[in-house]
Amino acid sequence: MLVARGRRKAMLSPFFAKCDGVLLIDPGEAQKHQFRANRERTGEATCDLVLATGITKLICGFIDEADRSRLSAHGVDIRLGSCSRPVTVLAREFNALPKA
Repeated sequence: MLVARGRRKAMLSPFFAKCDGVLLIDPGEAQKHQFRANRERTGEATCDLVLATGITKLICGFIDEADRSRLSAHGVDIRLGSCSRPVTVLAREFNALPKA
């Protein structure tokens, strides 16, 4: 999940390239999270970060067509979520989210 991080919690980022990083959530253990920072904050760097994680499912608030095409070509299932919803709820409801 592409997130923006505050001091106490993470929320879905409304921006693809400008997100703070990728929050990896283990679907089998909802409490197990790992954060990987997005240091360069460009579309290409964000795609590289996502692909480097090896994930096959991604939730974001927005993604442009070029980045969506690149990730989809590598087998990543991309869904769009609402930034007002908690990240744990979005992760749990992945299959109900609209495809990007």
